[in-house]
Amino acid sequence: MTGEQADLRLYTLGEKSQRTGMFGLPLRATIIAGVAFIVAMLVLMQGGLGAGALIAVLAVGYLAPAVLRIGNRTLYEVAQMRWQFWRAQAAGSTVYRSGPNSRVPGGRYRLPGALAKTELHVGRDVAGNDFALIRDRALNQYTVLLNASSRGQEPLTVANRNDMTAEWGAWLADLSLNDDVVAATVTVESYPTTGQDLMAAVKNSVDESTPEIARRIQAESAVEFARGKLVTRSWIAITFKAATAMQRKDPEAMATDLGFRLPGLYQRLEYAGVSATPMSPEAAVGLAMRCYRPDLEEVINRARLASEPLGVDWEDAGPATAVAKWNHYRHEDWVSRSFEMAAPPAAAFPDHVLRPLLEPKTDIPRKRITLVYRPIAAGDGQRQVEKEHTDAVNAANKTRSIGKATAGLRLERTEAARQALARGGQLGEYSLLVTLTLRDTELLDQGAAIIGQLGNRSQLRLHSTNGQQDAAFAAGLGLGVLLDQKSTISSFARAE
Repeated sequence: MTGEQADLRLYTLGEKSQRTGMFGLPLRATIIAGVAFIVAMLVLMQGGLGAGALIAVLAVGYLAPAVLRIGNRTLYEVAQMRWQFWRAQAAGSTVYRSGPNSRVPGGRYRLPGALAKTELHVGRDVAGNDFALIRDRALNQYTVLLNASSRGQEPLTVANRNDMTAEWGAWLADLSLNDDVVAATVTVESYPTTGQDLMAAVKNSVDESTPEIARRIQAESAVEFARGKLVTRSWIAITFKAATAMQRKDPEAMATDLGFRLPGLYQRLEYAGVSATPMSPEAAVGLAMRCYRPDLEEVINRARLASEPLGVDWEDAGPATAVAKWNHYRHEDWVSRSFEMAAPPAAAFPDHVLRPLLEPKTDIPRKRITLVYRPIAAGDGQRQVEKEHTDAVNAANKTRSIGKATAGLRLERTEAARQALARGGQLGEYSLLVTLTLRDTELLDQGAAIIGQLGNRSQLRLHSTNGQQDAAFAAGLGLGVLLDQKSTISSFARAE
């Protein structure tokens, strides 16, 4: 083993927050089982054998669906999602139509679902950059978008990689020190390029005195080389909650506040190897349009390269039609299937663990990966870690030998979290969404299998977001939609 390999750091994501009862069962299930056992025993002592047996059967009938899971969901959750989807489908609310002949106010082509009631405002930071500010009036939240580009495959030493990863972790940790930061998302999308950027670069680099035949050859070569080639683009979204009455009432107040803070946020990303700049309102509209209608890619790029206005407002950035199915989402002539991370890497992983999932792949030319980070306020994080550590100690003492190893690993991870907090780290929750977009519905299953393989290579277990494909698609856009804020699943179904 070389010295460089020996210095490569490995990382872990910590332990999922949970309360453990007896035998490793969820705390709520343990309480119900205990109460049912006591009641059944009391009934049996009074001679009611049938009634006692009935109570025991009912308790088992409740516990089994609460403990058994499909993916990372209890059977109760799956059943409730099925019921809710069936009701929505019967009511016709899974079908979205916009435009002059629709029910959308003003006959606009608004974005569907969770983005339907959002507004787009413009702000300017102290560095002089205009930025898009997406307002969710119902939640009193604002989202800022940043164009982002990383160093990619540029050769780096292990020390450089370790330092940049540490800076990224420090940037995320600092979000916990801001009480109004709700979430940060990073989205990486691969797609077939139209070749317009390369053609424009070639055109601008050719001297006017160059013979016509030479200029034509260069232009044709650029077209042949670039068209259809898979490339990636990425953006970061930071969602803030309105902390004052004025910010909740007036977007200008929020824009002014963020105008002072934003440069410090995106300039520090340079140390993490990420070049980030505020995304303009025009670019934000184009981003939403090309995600719902990828066939507009060329039109949007043409306007951008010509420095011409797109001529479309946020209220008209959505599709004319969209239909949510149980296992996919159709938006105009395109169909998408979204997946969620059911389980993170089970073991320690290197900094490039997500590379197989992020790299473009010709079999699935359009895919989008969104990593969601929910910072927990510094004080709350400290209390939660201590609570988790205490619960892990109790679970390790209660668990029988068959689950002793799992309980021991959980105890080690909670202890590591305590040490990380002592060194200045912060606590956060994370999730990951993957969206596959194709023209042909019949190819979805084949594409889903490829996504599953890429997830396995990235040490992730991915599950299709069945029953909420439209919401997962919107959340995967990195425009400020957070799935947990839109959840309609009851705490009873989650067995919390």
